[in-house]
Amino acid sequence: MATTIKDIARITGTSISTVSKALNGGNVLEPKRTEILNAAKELNYKANPIARGMKTKRTRTVGVLIPNLEDFYGVSILAQVSKCMYEYDYSTIVCDYQFVNETDTNIAEKINFLMNYCVDGIIVQPVSVKSEDLAVARNANIPVVFVDVEDKDNYHDSVVIDNKKVAYEITSQFIENGHKQIAIITGGSGASTNDDRIEGYRAALLDNGLSVIPDYVYKEDIVNEESGYRGMEKFMRLDNPPTCVFAAGHDLMTGALTYISENNISIPEDVSFIGFENRELARVFNPRLTIGMQPMDEIAKMASELLYMRMTGDKGVARKRKVNTVIEYGNSVKKLEE
Repeated sequence: MATTIKDIARITGTSISTVSKALNGGNVLEPKRTEILNAAKELNYKANPIARGMKTKRTRTVGVLIPNLEDFYGVSILAQVSKCMYEYDYSTIVCDYQFVNETDTNIAEKINFLMNYCVDGIIVQPVSVKSEDLAVARNANIPVVFVDVEDKDNYHDSVVIDNKKVAYEITSQFIENGHKQIAIITGGSGASTNDDRIEGYRAALLDNGLSVIPDYVYKEDIVNEESGYRGMEKFMRLDNPPTCVFAAGHDLMTGALTYISENNISIPEDVSFIGFENRELARVFNPRLTIGMQPMDEIAKMASELLYMRMTGDKGVARKRKVNTVIEYGNSVKKLEE
């Protein structure tokens, strides 16, 4: 049978209200406070966050909402956020949401799900989100922090990377090595991360006097290994295939490399290649691949800090923090002769 506050009160000879204060960080004098905490530990007392929340209006839980529980980026952020929030003495509830396209998503439904668990705050990785999706949290004064996407309505704090900049820099790497037939595999329009990467890719080409060739841009709304595979297959079947490819996502990179391996295509002799996020695969692939890497731990730490500040009373204007992506260089880009 689970230990209750009544059990601790009986053993320590104190009132239930005093035990409750001690367990919830209230003002209880020593040595009684230490005695109560030690008794709770010895009895393996576990607080019921929902019941506690009904009394204090705080459950010391946060919700994390990601688009796909199989998505590398979302799961990586979740793991780091859970670690950071544990340091603040908060537990984490996670759920994923459906994203088919910009107008077909169930974010609002999942926000309501988290609200039913009385979370004190929410961190969300929104592929695409409308203001009304978050209305229930905003109306209840539950803070929300965006990860990877800026809140265009400026209601909520956000932690973002400069997706346009990193795509520009990676495309420029190809150009600096003499490439002109440059292709990109990315997600579909409507998600700002994908739009920004396409914009950076286009900007680098145009700034260097190169044309944007539609056949060298492959986009699918659902980003996974299969779409990466199909993108690489499409490029290599062209009459005039690209000399280099940027796979702008973890799963896209994995899928593209699967096609390359299955068809005995050599990197960089047959095609130069730069990936994104998949450090483990980049390091074991022969040759070692150049990739763009997002600092997941830094992103999660910033998001957790912002949420904690809001949950503990900060009422300032919405903040946006930007994190720089790092390019880790390998040997996957061939230098072409002029």
